[in-house]
Amino acid sequence: MHGGTEGRAMKNALLINPRVYDFKCHDFWMKPYGLLKIAYVLKQSGINVSLIDCMDRHADGMPEEFKKSDKLGRGMFYSEEAQKPEIYKAVPRKYKQYGMPDELFKEKLRKTEKPDIVLVTSSMTYMYEGVFKAISVIKEIFPSTPIILGGTYATLCAEHAEKYSGAARVWKGSANSEYFNLLGKEIKTGLIPITDTEFADIAPDYSLYNNLNSVSVRFSEGCPFACSYCAIKQTSADFRQRSAAAIMKELENYAKLKIKNIAVYDDALLFKNSFIKSILKSVIEGGFDFRFYTPNGLHAAYIDEETAIVMKKAGFMDLRLSLETSDETMQKASGGKVSNMQFSEAVKILKGAGFLGKDIGAYILAGLPGQSTDTIKRDMEFTAQNKVLIKLANYSPIPETADFDKLPTEMREQITKEPLMQNETYYLSVNPEYGYDENEKIKLLSADLNKKLL
Repeated sequence: MHGGTEGRAMKNALLINPRVYDFKCHDFWMKPYGLLKIAYVLKQSGINVSLIDCMDRHADGMPEEFKKSDKLGRGMFYSEEAQKPEIYKAVPRKYKQYGMPDELFKEKLRKTEKPDIVLVTSSMTYMYEGVFKAISVIKEIFPSTPIILGGTYATLCAEHAEKYSGAARVWKGSANSEYFNLLGKEIKTGLIPITDTEFADIAPDYSLYNNLNSVSVRFSEGCPFACSYCAIKQTSADFRQRSAAAIMKELENYAKLKIKNIAVYDDALLFKNSFIKSILKSVIEGGFDFRFYTPNGLHAAYIDEETAIVMKKAGFMDLRLSLETSDETMQKASGGKVSNMQFSEAVKILKGAGFLGKDIGAYILAGLPGQSTDTIKRDMEFTAQNKVLIKLANYSPIPETADFDKLPTEMREQITKEPLMQNETYYLSVNPEYGYDENEKIKLLSADLNKKLL
């Protein structure tokens, strides 16, 4: 990055991470990673940046009982029961608003200096209700300020967002040099020039938080794989591993801040695993006291003895492996990223490095197009035979994925038109192959198998 900001009038940017409306939501180290990277660039450009993260349990003014975390740094969000959209009326679950209460959000907005630009991020496609409500409130308080909406929903449902969100602009895709050119034009000031490679190496700006007990990091951007159920190719740039120097500088800063809990949100952390081995060896040599978590799942095919050993020594715990299914035909059809033999070998290696079975969870996808309940049961039995925990994940139908294209034409059209139908809980009510009754039975079987391990 280059450039200076001398002589410019100070501009104000307000960044918003909206609340979530859903049937369930837990704080697994959630942070608006991309938004915080954008914040860094804006600050370096001499712009005054404010953040209201509605999903920050530790924000000033949040109820004290929801600031408590478990030993891994996770916790429960403050929530209020919300009115269900008409399409969800038949779903036998409570629908809630998670995150910052309405009045606290409005209070924080009123205390914020009038912004020249508001950047709103978005998460899952079917969570857009929180995005819309945030934008509506922002426009009430700052009616003349342009709002740019980005994130996952904005990318995968751009047409819907442009039509209904109320944002002045909708950005599709991850932030890049073109995005920053757009911001500069909107606020009528030049931002520091930055290449896409430079932006990839930037660390998120966590200085915007007053109370911080965990951070989210990425050692790489994007994913080299193209799994049939995943939309990563649409939401992220091409796969790129960050520079080792940038990563170590970031980790050294977290050590100075006494941050212990670090969630690694890479989509392909172990790909070309000589890279992660080198990073973790530096972590070990530096004597850092971190606890690393892998909520996005690890590719078992890239776990060898050396990788497992350095992961254990560096502080990795509560591991997640991406199995998805043990059905070999479905494995090949979904992308072929792991075989049963590779999975079992990875588990054996991890246990040899000191991880216990209860320290390892395997993601099993339930409700995939063409997947039978018997197949899911066999997946769980295979996982149990390897003596690791079963972590069920229900399939969510996301447009622009290969599995989505397997759905009936009429269903695809309806789901594309109304993103609320992409909710995994709602989808159980319309999935003819795997509904609520089957899901409840599978959950009970999963719990029973896990008890035997615990």
